[in-house]
Amino acid sequence: METEASVDAMIATFERALEGRPGYALGMAGLAEVARREKRPLKAYELACKALAAAPDDPEVVVRARRLLHGLAPRYHVRMMNEPGRNAAWDSALRRAIGPQTRALEIGTGAGMLALMAARAGARKVTTCEISPLMARLASQIVEANGYADRIDVVAKSSLDLAVGVDLDEPADLLFCDIFGDDLVSFDPLPLVADARRRLCKPDARVIPAAAVLRVALAHFEQYPLLAQISSAAGFDFAPFAGFAPAKVETPVGTPGLKLLSEPADLFRFDLASDHPRQGRAEVALQAAEDALLNGVIGWLRLELDAETALDARPDPDKRAFARPAFWPLPAPVQVRRGDVIRVCGEHRESVLTIWRGA
Repeated sequence: METEASVDAMIATFERALEGRPGYALGMAGLAEVARREKRPLKAYELACKALAAAPDDPEVVVRARRLLHGLAPRYHVRMMNEPGRNAAWDSALRRAIGPQTRALEIGTGAGMLALMAARAGARKVTTCEISPLMARLASQIVEANGYADRIDVVAKSSLDLAVGVDLDEPADLLFCDIFGDDLVSFDPLPLVADARRRLCKPDARVIPAAAVLRVALAHFEQYPLLAQISSAAGFDFAPFAGFAPAKVETPVGTPGLKLLSEPADLFRFDLASDHPRQGRAEVALQAAEDALLNGVIGWLRLELDAETALDARPDPDKRAFARPAFWPLPAPVQVRRGDVIRVCGEHRESVLTIWRGA
């Protein structure tokens, strides 16, 4: 079995052999792909950048290098950073929370946008961490390019490994983060926030978001049978495969054919200034707003940044949102009448969320 050192040595040998040769740029792109397959994302990034620098106008080099770079970073970053409503909400909440003496701590900086907002709002010092060495390097480059390297420290660590006196000169006055998955719990954010608040912040430190909520409503999703249900197709019986259909379907805000059949309710709500167990169950009663065919429950994320600003991914038509709701189908559609009460249950267990119709 090849060790990490032997793989690194192999890549370095090929890199030296390609220097100054015809086809250098394509060779770098190919070597970047090798580095990625060998799980060396930083090296893959460096090699892809060398390929682009050597042949910025070569279509094949550009396509191969950009495809590789796109695969190195989580795909949700671009979508999130291009959402004006999210950006404006975060910017206003950070401006309200930050003064000239504020020492702020962020968990999970990604490309560094929120850390930059905090520095622009006037924070004296922003310490932000990122568990991915590649993303930490990119964030550092972006911070420097925007002129905030003197006030933002990017630390390539998990927040669990940060320490006051090592990574922070003193406990933070403000803790902020956007590490919540579309279903609230998928990145297991609750213990990270609680740990940072206890160990790395002052006792009266403010937390943004103030609360994270998972909302649910009754729904009819017209396209569900085509997207995630199978019993027969092309004249054949596929019933044995039916159980392999997905238990939930992402339904981005504005998805055609999705209709809410009730007012929403909070299935889970976490005040982030308090500790919460990593698992729990809840139940809510939802009242049908009209006579309709009910075939599932829709769940979405709501972040209450502070008392004035909230980000809500309610799946309304003609709306964009920072997170993607998910449709949880019933075992079989149910005809409901206006006023009927349907009980909806949920469980969060560490980083896994499950939603179902109650008895």
